Amino acid sequence: MNLILRIEEFLYRKWLKRRNKKLYNSDLMIRTFDVKVPKSTKIKGKVNLICTKDAEISLGENVTLRSDPFDYFAGMPFETTLLVDRENGRIVVGDNCRINGAYLHAKKNITIGKNCVIAAGTNILDSNGHQLVSSDRTQGEDEPKEIVIGNNVWLCLNSIILKGTKIGNNSVVTANSVVKGEFPDNSVLQGNPAVVVSYLPIENT
Repeated sequence: MNLILRIEEFLYRKWLKRRNKKLYNSDLMIRTFDVKVPKSTKIKGKVNLICTKDAEISLGENVTLRSDPFDYFAGMPFETTLLVDRENGRIVVGDNCRINGAYLHAKKNITIGKNCVIAAGTNILDSNGHQLVSSDRTQGEDEPKEIVIGNNVWLCLNSIILKGTKIGNNSVVTANSVVKGEFPDNSVLQGNPAVVVSYLPIENT
């Protein structure tokens, strides 16, 4: 990157930081090329939205991103972070979602439906970070796989959602569960690895 482009990027980031503080009166941190944050977004505490070039983070209307532990019902071990660090990667969050002290890392695609609640300590990761079969663990990355979380899903404290997972509408992932696979609507998932332990009598709307 030549000097002129570096200066232009620096000035853009400075402007973006001032703009967001004016819009949301918060410590919203954006290091990005393409992030869609509606004015209806509620920011509580320091939130990180990090998106590489030719990738995307998109928030629906009335989304709450929270890192402030004040008045939260449990501990909040880290700041809410949405990270997309590979070209063509995407994180899409539907309307009316609440994300509390969670970490979302997409190399390919993470899609979250509307009216979802994600509790503190949750990690949603569409890659493992390293290759499973490797003679040198310090080299190489695995191939990411899309994660799809349906509408009206509750991910409880410290849930881990692994690559390739699809969770149906109205489902609940109980605290400390590790989820990998495809699960139907209205599932209650529990354990490591998580399995369906019951179904909820909820109709799709």
